[in-house]
Amino acid sequence: MTAKLMNRMTAGAALILVAALGATAGALAAGALAMLLSTAAPDLALSSNLPWYITRAAGVTAYLLLSADAILGLGISTRLLDRFVSRATSFILHEWLAWLALGATGLHIVALLVDTVQPFSFADILIPFAATYRPLATGLGVIAMYLAALLTLSFYVRGRIGQRAWRTLHYATFALFVLATIHGITAGATQDLGWMRWIYAGSAGVVGFMTAWRIANGRRVARRATTAASTTVSR
Repeated sequence: MTAKLMNRMTAGAALILVAALGATAGALAAGALAMLLSTAAPDLALSSNLPWYITRAAGVTAYLLLSADAILGLGISTRLLDRFVSRATSFILHEWLAWLALGATGLHIVALLVDTVQPFSFADILIPFAATYRPLATGLGVIAMYLAALLTLSFYVRGRIGQRAWRTLHYATFALFVLATIHGITAGATQDLGWMRWIYAGSAGVVGFMTAWRIANGRRVARRATTAASTTVSR
């Protein structure tokens, strides 16, 4: 009975955290939209260009959520968060952040399809490098979209493919983060905003630092295991 209550409390805490992060991401998206509106040409009609603003704001929100999810995943794998949050809560939050990021990506795509400033077709959205607008940058975004969908859905096949295979698949998160970062920097209009450059630099810096920490920590653990095994054999 106590275990079930704790599990419910853990799930509840995770949902509260997700709601808070979603509200924060929404506020940031609104701020991004406002900043884009303030820097746009004054003669643009908001009604006809609203999809253009929405797709940029949704892209920024998706990137922020993806960055938070990547950092959380590294925090789980390095056990840096174990002192502050239970692993069960961390895993639930990790899953829901992935869904939120995918949802923001979906909004980004829908807005692109109805945008009249820079029109995109279904082929442009679904086939990598098919778009005429910055084909390399948009193609990397399409690949990142498929990776995001694959990794999000992988949470529901973990029991079938096994923990080891699931963790191996999850290494694709690094590729996803790199592709999304390059896409954001090279494809959209937000790269010209100074505050967005800081977001890209900060996110890449934190993910890079935690990745290096994870690699170094893994090597230390491997050396300790090798030393322990050698000591046992010598005895």
